[in-house]
Amino acid sequence: MLETIKTAYLIGVGGISMSAIARFLQASGIEVLGSDITYNNEIKELLKDNIIKFKLKSSKEFVKRCDIVIYTSAISKNNSDILYAKKLKKPIFSRAEILGKLTKDKRNISIAGTHGKTTTTGLISSVLLSSGLEPNIHIGGILKNINSNVHISKSDLFITEACEYKDSFLSFKNYISVVLNIKPDHLDYFKTIENEFSSFQKFVDNTVENGYVILNNDDKLAQKLKIKCNKITYAIENDADLKACHISISDNGHISFDVYYKGKKQGRIKLPCLGLHNVYNALACFGVGLALGISFSLIKKGIRSFKGISRRFEIIKKNKKKMIVHDYAHHPDEIKAVLNLCRFLKYKKIIAIFQPHTYSRTRDLYQQFLSCFAPADEVWLLPIYPAREKPIKGVSSYNLAKALSKDGKNAKYFSNFEKCKQAIKDYKENGVLFAILGAGDIEKLAYSFQ
Repeated sequence: MLETIKTAYLIGVGGISMSAIARFLQASGIEVLGSDITYNNEIKELLKDNIIKFKLKSSKEFVKRCDIVIYTSAISKNNSDILYAKKLKKPIFSRAEILGKLTKDKRNISIAGTHGKTTTTGLISSVLLSSGLEPNIHIGGILKNINSNVHISKSDLFITEACEYKDSFLSFKNYISVVLNIKPDHLDYFKTIENEFSSFQKFVDNTVENGYVILNNDDKLAQKLKIKCNKITYAIENDADLKACHISISDNGHISFDVYYKGKKQGRIKLPCLGLHNVYNALACFGVGLALGISFSLIKKGIRSFKGISRRFEIIKKNKKKMIVHDYAHHPDEIKAVLNLCRFLKYKKIIAIFQPHTYSRTRDLYQQFLSCFAPADEVWLLPIYPAREKPIKGVSSYNLAKALSKDGKNAKYFSNFEKCKQAIKDYKENGVLFAILGAGDIEKLAYSFQ
């Protein structure tokens, strides 16, 4: 279908995935038009590289000119350009549908899970690049190995994050399907964890007959998935094909462990990224490497060459008085993992600064949010980042701060970034680690300290 398209219009082109799609389309010889409600760094880079023509907010002109309209899941059904495209009977596709079409002739390696998708995608990409396989890469963050969220090649291998929201990941036919974990999230769409699990089952069912499913056997729901093709399991606690044993954590948080495959020791590896959760991500990476026939030594070399992802435990500032890190964590499990990692760094005090992401997630996981900040000494909350949503009565960061305080946590509410930034600058104690957390625009606060 894409072979006949001359011009595509991307609504929400500044999104990390949409900006990558813009580059893939342009590389295919398609003229790319784009719009978004704000002007961000992704759009700046697209314009600098002459990838797109851009309009702020909307453009009826672009709707008229294009052969196809592509929209991000954050776009409302009542978006004026979508409604105009329907009136003109233009073909309209979601971001996921177009990714599915871009990858239909590829050997797709799709990484799914509630947590860890971006880092694991980055680790796998690093291994394949280091092994000389030159894969196509579509990742939900800036991979520092390539200083981009996309890598385009003539290879038939295509590595992509596979997001479960609105069943987006069901658009892919996979050679390798990775399931990192299944936890309650996006309940505004799934409603129940049972529905979410059913969606993951459909995801692994989309793996080709001679393909592989790489599965976390320590995750209670992931281990219940029924697999019809080849399977490689990994774990720390339970029995599995791949196991991490003799895990050690140094004083600076770096982790080493022995890798066993089918009971036989393969060797020991020291991870370049901090955090116990990254042992699981690395094991998933080993599983993909084994499925592709890559040797242990090359997998190890590729993991060691991983340079990290922007907004994934990114050290913004470090001196004797304070350390500031930024992480994309926005789910309670992710927040707890990041704060536990902070504890390993031996600072006297940890202050978690959090911008909740969406009203529905804050409401649906409210009790988890009340407990996930336990490793922090203080919690500073900023207004909820609404993303695609409208406010929900009674759901606010202010109320969350009050509830945390009632439970005995030292919690504060800041109405904007500037007040929070000033509080960080004015903080008198030494030996404080500020963990700036969230998936919204809180990066502006974090990067203001660079």
